[in-house]
Amino acid sequence: MVAAAFFRSNVQAALALQEDCLRYIELEGGLSGLAVRTKISVPTGGAIRKDTLADVAGLVPLFEQVAAQLGGRFKVPVTLGFPSRDILIRVIELPEMDLDDAREALKWDFEKHFPYAYGDAAVDIARVETPSPSPGTMALLVASCRLRAVETVMRVADAVGMGLKAIEPLNVALFRGITGPLPAFEKGHLVLFSREGVTQIILGYGENGILYRSSLLDFKREENGVVEYSAFVREVINTLTFIRKEYRGLDVETFLLAGALAQETALAELLTAGTGLTCIAANPWNAWGLPLPEDEESGWETVMGLAVRDIS
Repeated sequence: MVAAAFFRSNVQAALALQEDCLRYIELEGGLSGLAVRTKISVPTGGAIRKDTLADVAGLVPLFEQVAAQLGGRFKVPVTLGFPSRDILIRVIELPEMDLDDAREALKWDFEKHFPYAYGDAAVDIARVETPSPSPGTMALLVASCRLRAVETVMRVADAVGMGLKAIEPLNVALFRGITGPLPAFEKGHLVLFSREGVTQIILGYGENGILYRSSLLDFKREENGVVEYSAFVREVINTLTFIRKEYRGLDVETFLLAGALAQETALAELLTAGTGLTCIAANPWNAWGLPLPEDEESGWETVMGLAVRDIS
């Protein structure tokens, strides 16, 4: 789902379509030194609900508000983050071949993995490492969305003068934003994230996420102020059971708690007690060598992951 690149720049712009706010960020520099140049948030007003597009037409005034805060127009091509529950992600094993041939081969078996035809899909692929691959094969991370949804959003972006550099699932960007530019774990790790009643569980292996699970699961706060985590802990344990069956020999050793979950010590204690695994509070700003913003607002992990997509 990569759109045409317009020109090279040391400024990377990204816009995340999230339920509470659209978040826009511009980063300047490279891995040796990044700086936040611009940071904007605009309340969505219901255009996105439960991590899915609810009102595409409602994006027009939101995009215009972002452009107004940029001085009236988008000056840098934007990497756009698409709501995670509008995109399906699969890891598919194919015989060893180049990516162009792999894309052609994928057409023949596409409907075995996705609930619509290849011709009705916007598809992006990337090669990933998986534990214990079969000899002579390769693993592809395939992200697919209904073509009509992507084309509609692209038309909205074009109508407000937003040049698109790329479109990417929010959960893929979330994983990148949280884990940083270098692999920090030799074994498997699970990124756990929750926002606006949607939880994300992502299995990381090496530099990539290789399993993405989104679910509608809100944390209820009891009258005594205690948050009920038991359903989420069960979901995590069930995911670990699936991973052990799907990827035999892969050891998951760490939970990365991100977003609001990073501050939930009670959840960390429950997860460690239930699984024996270590919990670490993720700090995306630190992972990318950026100072914590003075406002200390949360929710910027994902748009950061979009912005650093092509930084080297």
